[in-house]
Amino acid sequence: MSPVLDIRDLHLSFKGYGGLSEVLHGISLRIEQGQKVALVGESGSGKSVTARIVLGLLQETRTARIRGAVEFDGRDIGAMSARQRAALRGTEMSMIFQDPTSSLNPTFTIGRQFREVLGRRDPGIGRAASDARATQMLAEVSIPDPARVLAAYPFQLSGGMNQRVMIAMALANRPKLLLADEPGTALDVSVQAQTLHLMRELVDDHGTSVLFISHNLGVVREFADRLYVIYRGRIVEEGPAAAIFADPRHAYTRALMDAVPRITGGGLPDVPEVSEDFLAPLIRHEEDAA
Repeated sequence: MSPVLDIRDLHLSFKGYGGLSEVLHGISLRIEQGQKVALVGESGSGKSVTARIVLGLLQETRTARIRGAVEFDGRDIGAMSARQRAALRGTEMSMIFQDPTSSLNPTFTIGRQFREVLGRRDPGIGRAASDARATQMLAEVSIPDPARVLAAYPFQLSGGMNQRVMIAMALANRPKLLLADEPGTALDVSVQAQTLHLMRELVDDHGTSVLFISHNLGVVREFADRLYVIYRGRIVEEGPAAAIFADPRHAYTRALMDAVPRITGGGLPDVPEVSEDFLAPLIRHEEDAA
């Protein structure tokens, strides 16, 4: 059986006035059926552009230069037409963004937005069938009064409630692959923890594969089966999440772990700084390899 997502030797660069700026330097990544994989790195490391390539969005950008193979369910995304790639989005693969409030249209009710999502897979779906499916999905994300939420606008709901709506919408068409880009980052930590726990239970129940994008190893530890650490457009460490957390081999992975906030005796978060001296040998090594 082929993996749900297979990325091999992926390179990305952008053409500008000064020439080509390379962003991804031959990354490879696999996600098997039902597997939860995390891609972890700081801002600017190449996480989100990787997700945009998987979604088939950067292929439409004139300044982007993409090399390598990206296969979804055995199909080469690069060889598809723009229409074929667009047909995958919202049906066989879905995306959850980090800020649910800005991801939902404030001028439409939740019920109408659900109908648009469900219409991606079933264009002829009626309002009654759509509302029934939406009610079922909202109940699955532990929303106690689905009818009220379907009639509400996003600004009438809390951030945590909107995030649950986004999860329900993303899973409504039973996608094979879910891409989650820093979900819950805009929420407070307690609501974020509840949301991620709920999402983990749902994807396990639905057998959905997940590419979870994050900079926070503390969050990833509770969610992912397998971990890829990306630094300056290169995968520097990969393996089962439990094994990497038990014995991180790369200096950058250890730096990310050291940056996880800890609660001190005074009740304030202690966030150790990663010094320039600590990362300098690593940066020189990466530049020499390039």
